[in-house]
Amino acid sequence: MTDTIKCLVADILASAGPEGPSLVERLDKICGDTESEIASLRDDLKKAKAFIRAKDAKIRDLKGQNAKLTKMMFGPSADQNPEKGKGTRDPNGKGNSSSENLPSEPSQNNRNPHHENNPPKTILAPRNQNGRGKQELPKHLERCEIYMGTPDRKCPCGCGGSIRGYDLNETLEVIPARHYVAVRQYPRYRCRAKDKVVGTPFLPRVFPQTSMSNGIVANAIFMRFGAQLPWYRQESILRSYGIDLSRSTIMKWSNRVATQALLPLYELLKLELQKNSERMFMDETTIPMLAPGKGKTRTSYLFAMHRDDRSFGGNLPPIVLYCPSKTRAMYKIHDLLAGVAAIVQTDAYAGYGQLGREGTIVEGIISPRCWAHLRRHFTDEFKFNNTEDARIVIGLISELYTEEAKIRGKPPVVRKTHRRRFSAPILARLQVFLVECSGHHLAKSRMAKAINYAQNHWPELVLFIEDGRIDLDTNAVERMFKPSILLRKNALFMGSDEGAEAWGIHSSIVETCKLNGVKVEPYLNWVLDQIAAKLPRSEYDKLLPWNAPTEFRIKFK
Repeated sequence: MTDTIKCLVADILASAGPEGPSLVERLDKICGDTESEIASLRDDLKKAKAFIRAKDAKIRDLKGQNAKLTKMMFGPSADQNPEKGKGTRDPNGKGNSSSENLPSEPSQNNRNPHHENNPPKTILAPRNQNGRGKQELPKHLERCEIYMGTPDRKCPCGCGGSIRGYDLNETLEVIPARHYVAVRQYPRYRCRAKDKVVGTPFLPRVFPQTSMSNGIVANAIFMRFGAQLPWYRQESILRSYGIDLSRSTIMKWSNRVATQALLPLYELLKLELQKNSERMFMDETTIPMLAPGKGKTRTSYLFAMHRDDRSFGGNLPPIVLYCPSKTRAMYKIHDLLAGVAAIVQTDAYAGYGQLGREGTIVEGIISPRCWAHLRRHFTDEFKFNNTEDARIVIGLISELYTEEAKIRGKPPVVRKTHRRRFSAPILARLQVFLVECSGHHLAKSRMAKAINYAQNHWPELVLFIEDGRIDLDTNAVERMFKPSILLRKNALFMGSDEGAEAWGIHSSIVETCKLNGVKVEPYLNWVLDQIAAKLPRSEYDKLLPWNAPTEFRIKFK
């Protein structure tokens, strides 16, 4: 362009005569202004392109956040393996490896019986391909024979023919709850020997000065913490039977039973869990609590400590203990685990970061991390951005779970040997691949954060190779939050610190009963009867759910 302008200037000077220099001067000015404007436009274009790139990045980030929140609110809670039904390529691209779709909750704690009191697996009656056909009803249920023929047991046409047999039809029936007022008559006798009136001792109750019976309290506790019915719904159910019993009254009874009668049993569960466990899981969730005088709620927390040794063939009874707290700070976690010498499997929340550190009250703890939480980072990345590297990582983790399924319920020595032979090579491939692809992604991208998460927690993630008691994930304890989360949704919030304490006590006893195959409501009624009868505290061990009488065991067909 410069050469063209020079040629044009020469032509003007040669042909324009005396006016040539002025024309050239005007041309130089026009060209200078044009070049300045072009440079300015180029700068504006660069700024616009940079602005568009920033906007596009922000839009992608917001779309990812929106997709994540949508999944949290409306999507499945389980991570889905994108390689369902396909072969998984390893990082080296060699062939297909096992990549079966992970179960929605790949738990190491299946329901195999750990001792003779555990309920066996329910064997389903054979059904046709449509899920229809005759279903066998449980054999342990009472059979009531109901005659459906003519009153005289003769042929209905009047011929006098007798019955030659029966066509049987079984249906499952229910008798609705029946409320009644028990009027117990305690006689007073005229004792001639002592020359005075002698009364009959009253039947012991937990709180004899109230009108509540042990049975109605046991029912209210089970309905709230076992069936997740809030107090106002129980009040409505009672009103449908013509019983006017205020929800506040039921709540006060429940809180009083928890903090006065059942507290020693809760402390025994806690002591058993802390002193006699080889391995436990720990996690926490939020529960809103009413803030008095402010007209709103504040965030409270519910910790869960769960023991279930069935995944490695242990014979200790399963327990879950719920501990309400106003905070989830590290000091609170250390207080709950003070003196524990066991494996405590958790997620990567920073409050668990000092478990096992020498010189602390939790130095006797081994703290593995959870593979399900790691996998979630990569499944989210694959779902939102369809990243190929994330798909490969998910496939490798799927291989780990496939190997774990083969040794579920086996003794620790067998699990350790199998993991060293089959799982360790998968981990080696995964570690190499994470190093290789770490430089391929932007530092602030979701994929880079997932890789950093894996590398930062790698030592704790691979502890399961050398200890057969460790599971891959903490899904066992996360499942224990399902009843509390459902109750949180139904009840909306906890009303007070006393209510939070009662929530923890009742939920612990109810869910531990379920884990041990014990009927909750009859068990609670029996426990309250024993406490009302002044059972010595030294004998409270026999009230623990796994020591309950056999008549409270759930029977399966």
